[in-house]
Amino acid sequence: MTDFFEIDEKNKTIKILNLDEFSIEDLSKYLKELNKEIERVKFEVQKKVSVKKDAEEFFKK
Repeated sequence: MTDFFEIDEKNKTIKILNLDEFSIEDLSKYLKELNKEIERVKFEVQKKVSVKKDAEEFFKK
């Protein structure tokens, strides 16, 4: 994923890209990588929701 991004580690942000400079092939590749990243983030959110739910159940007892 870092092929397309410059990451600001301090602020945990990604600099915005100028998509005008990309070819159609590059845009397609970029889009595939973004979709993979979205799936990775969704999975991480699900994990954290599950852990939170388990912790809430544990402390209810």
